[in-house]
Amino acid sequence: MNQPIPHTAASSPAPAARLALASVLLVVALATPGATQAPTTEWASYTSMRQVNDLLRYNGEVWVCTSGGVLRYNEQSRAYTRYTRLDGLAGNRVLSVAVDANGHLWFGTDGLGLSRYRPEAHTFDPPFIEFRNRRIAALLAYGTRLFVGTDHGVSVFLIEREEVKETYRKLGGLSKDTPVTAMALASGVLYAGTSDGAAWADLSQPNLQDPDSWRSSSTGSVTGLVSAAGEIVLSSDRGGLSYDAQLRRFVYDYTDEPATASGIIGGRPIVATASGNFYRRDGFEQWTRIPGPIYANATALSRRGDDLWIGTANGVRVIGGTAPPASREPAANRFYEMELFSSGELWVTSAPSDHQEDFGVSRLTATGWTVYDQSSGLPRSHLVALEQDAAGRLWLGTWGGGAAVRTSERSWAVLGSDSSPLRGVPKAPQFIAVSDVQRDGDGNMWMLNVTAGLAVMDGYPADQSYLIDQTDLGLGPDVDFYRLAIGADGIKWISSRTHGLVIVDDGGTPFAGGDDAALAVTTGTDSRLSSNRSYDVLVTPDQVIWLATDAGLNAIGARYDRATGMLDVDDWRVYTTLDGLPTNEINAIELDGAGNLWVATEGGLSQIGSDGEVAFTLTESNSGLSSSRVTSLLFDPAAGELWIGTFSGLNRLVLQQGEGGGPSGLVVYPNPFDNTGEAPLTFAGLPLGASLRIFAADGSPVARVAGVPGLGTLTWRGQNEAGFLVASGVYLFAAEDADGHSVRGRFAVVAGGGAP
Repeated sequence: MNQPIPHTAASSPAPAARLALASVLLVVALATPGATQAPTTEWASYTSMRQVNDLLRYNGEVWVCTSGGVLRYNEQSRAYTRYTRLDGLAGNRVLSVAVDANGHLWFGTDGLGLSRYRPEAHTFDPPFIEFRNRRIAALLAYGTRLFVGTDHGVSVFLIEREEVKETYRKLGGLSKDTPVTAMALASGVLYAGTSDGAAWADLSQPNLQDPDSWRSSSTGSVTGLVSAAGEIVLSSDRGGLSYDAQLRRFVYDYTDEPATASGIIGGRPIVATASGNFYRRDGFEQWTRIPGPIYANATALSRRGDDLWIGTANGVRVIGGTAPPASREPAANRFYEMELFSSGELWVTSAPSDHQEDFGVSRLTATGWTVYDQSSGLPRSHLVALEQDAAGRLWLGTWGGGAAVRTSERSWAVLGSDSSPLRGVPKAPQFIAVSDVQRDGDGNMWMLNVTAGLAVMDGYPADQSYLIDQTDLGLGPDVDFYRLAIGADGIKWISSRTHGLVIVDDGGTPFAGGDDAALAVTTGTDSRLSSNRSYDVLVTPDQVIWLATDAGLNAIGARYDRATGMLDVDDWRVYTTLDGLPTNEINAIELDGAGNLWVATEGGLSQIGSDGEVAFTLTESNSGLSSSRVTSLLFDPAAGELWIGTFSGLNRLVLQQGEGGGPSGLVVYPNPFDNTGEAPLTFAGLPLGASLRIFAADGSPVARVAGVPGLGTLTWRGQNEAGFLVASGVYLFAAEDADGHSVRGRFAVVAGGGAP
């Protein structure tokens, strides 16, 4: 009972088709260097850079550290540039920024290391892993040193030697390893703000690792720290404080309310308050409100110029200067249910139910993201399900507000208990939860109506509609309907977070009762089921039912017998970590065009090949994934791309040539290639996981580069198998994956910059 269950979709290309594809791609690839790091054309990243953690105004640009990467704004061109892990950042959750004497930008991340960006080369250095698993909330450059404030104190990083010299883990009377949140420097004294107070030490002392070299003061949790006009001012949850040199401690200066950030404007220190006001310090206990709008709970303030740049939870704002254009961010960095239209626009929900914040739904078009929520006319902001009807309209399932149909660019029709068969929960009839929406082969729209049953409408406006009451089916209101798959025969397969797998048969009469039937498959009725808590369900064309649970992935080779109302099982296999999955908690499943099943888990994205075995697993550390916590999947057969929703961003992965045919973005650069230089030759846009072979012009083999599962970008240093640099000339290459998809081309080598 534990044999592989094959599953099919589109078959692999026949040999003749492979040869045709290879001939199409037999081209000389031109040099197309990227604006930042070498692009990996198989991966794309989409993140929300709405949540600002820190910002730096420098040399006519504003560098914004966000929870989705780095946003660079040019004040003259009013244009944005976005940087994520795919561009070389250590991680997407960026907490801090500093600029050194060389004009290089340094970025601290949450647990993934330290990054340096070199503007003159438009590239990031490889991340400095010395700070892995450390939260770098503060950075301060001083000569050849970079002070790095982490959750384990302050580290001294030597910029030229690229190494950590020492770490100060106990700062005076503060507890050891108190997280550092801010830093400032004045007259050779380093000031560090922490979650418990402030500490300071003269850098000329011989041993700052000795706690006695530091003095400390109880200031509350420090949110910012600046040195301006000969004064040291900090913001904290107790207000604004300044350093008194005579008393040798911080004293309360502004105490009306908590201060959320500190900065500098016109050379004077300022603090942001929780109420959204900004005050400039003109002297001890003398504060002047800066005229301007209210921006509550500012997270970061600029420290250069006469304009005040403000980081907030909803982007960058400015007082006194020209406001930047909207950067068009998605609602949040959590991506769940997805729907792709033929026009190319993508819709994504940001919550799976009401157990998370209600960020609404985001739409991606060529011009950027647009967010829709209750303020846009929708009945709720908890939007959890998406489906397109036969007329091309979007249907949204909400958690508590019924459903909504998009009737125009700005209008939504609400489907509630008075305008549809939907019903509310027993104790709150106005609370109508729709956990999933699916369209059947006849164009009917099916909605999982939580605690009520399965609702169906023949479109909008509806001529026919009906609710298959789950109580009438013998299922109590405690049976949770979560995700829906509709088989080719019309059978409804439902994943339940309480009762495993639920099968509903409408008898072929969706708008009439009397012949409806249901069957719940639980661990109590079939011990082969891995868990009663399931999150997704998929039915393949060859009638394999895949059920994602919190205790493994179930592959059930079975069919539902309408005559007996029973499930006839031929085979049942449960995939767990023992089979190669990174974790047993499965969130979503999707079939691609080559017959591979993609499995979204709490620990990575796995592929199960057409042979029924786990082929590989992609994680944040070995691929372009924004996070190993994968929450949703959507395959686009027209483009041959897999959209991957995670808890920290959205990715698009090119899997294969799309249905439209033609090259899939093959790029080889630099071409011609100087193999005596530092940069390697990059082959991007290869078939995913393909190995690369390089030949001389006469066809004799030169080198081979092994493929990497999940990647379509490889590099070559210009050496043959013996390790010697090859001579100038024209070379051929061929790349092929395990399924026989291949590309070929040629490039030139100019050894030492000479003519080929």
